[in-house]
Amino acid sequence: MPEYHPMLLAFATACAALFLLPFVPAIREWRRPTDSAALLVPPDHAADIDHFARRLRADAQARLGHGESTGYESFDLISPDAAPAAWASARARLLACGDVTTPAAILAFQPVFVDGSMHVGAGSAFSSLYATHDLELGDGSKIADWAHADGELRLGPGSTALRRVSAGAAVKLAAPCWFERLHAPVVRLGGPGTGQPSTAPPTPTLPAPQTASYATLAHAIQRTPQLYMVRGDCTLAEHSIYRGSLVVTGFLTISPFTTVVGDIKARGGITLGEGAVVHGAITCEQSAYLLPGALALGPVVCEGDVMLGARTVVGLPDALTTVSGRCIVAEEGAVVHGTLWAHEIGMVKRA
Repeated sequence: MPEYHPMLLAFATACAALFLLPFVPAIREWRRPTDSAALLVPPDHAADIDHFARRLRADAQARLGHGESTGYESFDLISPDAAPAAWASARARLLACGDVTTPAAILAFQPVFVDGSMHVGAGSAFSSLYATHDLELGDGSKIADWAHADGELRLGPGSTALRRVSAGAAVKLAAPCWFERLHAPVVRLGGPGTGQPSTAPPTPTLPAPQTASYATLAHAIQRTPQLYMVRGDCTLAEHSIYRGSLVVTGFLTISPFTTVVGDIKARGGITLGEGAVVHGAITCEQSAYLLPGALALGPVVCEGDVMLGARTVVGLPDALTTVSGRCIVAEEGAVVHGTLWAHEIGMVKRA
């Protein structure tokens, strides 16, 4: 039987230990798992627009005895008809049971939960606010952190909605208003209470659209049966229907009353002409301009700015989508079904 030198044996043992050392944490985790529970997400890093609203609602429901304890159900009760000074002087979160209706301005520096509707006067300001029915803030009001209404949420002219604003039914912003993130099945931007002009313009008589092909475009390259690429700027003909997706390295102009059944992407920016329709996603590295009456059924995602013209519609009530851009400027009468996310600032401008 061969004999092994002690130094050689020690060297082999050390090598084996170094080889197995990286596997020790995996073996320990396999035998006694420590990550079987969901990871905690810091509130400031939550991406859901209604994250804070759901947390406050759970705390309030626990305080009212309608839900399981959260450990954070401490609130100060406040009467729905309390004087404005009582709201401003609060030192803890406020819980109002019943509708709050007053023509006066209310200032609240603590989170507010209203088990009912809330209608307050011009110049009101809240850090965070939740209403289980409708929520209406008068002219020149301000939301510093977030607000949510299970019904409709309406902001008067001159109001500012920083951070997150959401609603279960609809968000309606008068013009002018400033915002960052909005979400609702219907987001109406400007207009007399409905976000639409009081008198709809007459529908023009248009010629029947003609079927067109990307293959006829200058510098078009067919990548797949349903995908074309155009190097440089590109213009799609007016009153035409294009089927398939298109990538443009320059600026893309979709002429008025033209329909695209597919996705579009342009590095130099996109203009969606009056009455034009896109049945897919709109993506661009620069800015996108949706002129009056345009319809985009998919998401509109831009690294630059997004302009939504009057009567522009993005998304459908049963197919919510997203508008995302550095700055978003919406003319009165624009409607979005889903989410608007202005990474710097969003504005509803007067017509």
